[in-house]
Amino acid sequence: MAHPTAADTTHLRDIGSLAAWSVSSSKPGFGVEHLSDPNVRTLWQSEGPQPHLINIQFSKKQSICQISIYADVAGDDSYTPQKLSLRAGTYHGDLHEVRYVEMQQPAGWQHFRLAGEAEEDEPIRASLVQIAIISNHLNGKDTHVRGVQIFAPREPHLSSGLMPFKTVPFTMHESIR
Repeated sequence: MAHPTAADTTHLRDIGSLAAWSVSSSKPGFGVEHLSDPNVRTLWQSEGPQPHLINIQFSKKQSICQISIYADVAGDDSYTPQKLSLRAGTYHGDLHEVRYVEMQQPAGWQHFRLAGEAEEDEPIRASLVQIAIISNHLNGKDTHVRGVQIFAPREPHLSSGLMPFKTVPFTMHESIR
């Protein structure tokens, strides 16, 4: 059982359990349920033409800042994803690419920020996230993905009881004269 290290996710919370997951195709016995299970020895295997799609649909808009994918070129060889398009929107008709990724020799969890590279960047808001696997290493046809996690910012811990408003209109009125 391997997950992104605690240092990577201390400021994040996994929201994958809030979503309905679907894929464009799967080989029998290697279905969509293996994408979100904690065992990286199980996998989803596509079966069909590229691009291979992983759809993560939420019932309402979520703040999303990172997607983590487990890929291992040593174990999966030509089945390993290489070029990915990470897309977001409210439904399939308005998806737009928020990040294009080329993985070179991945081994383990690969983390992709969607909100920008800095932790304080605003997360994207979407109810549908799509991972499109454009191509595989060594031009493989089908793909293996051993795990996917999708993260939202962790709610701030409020020790003083005050709300952490940061916008100008709120900060103007945060104290009493």
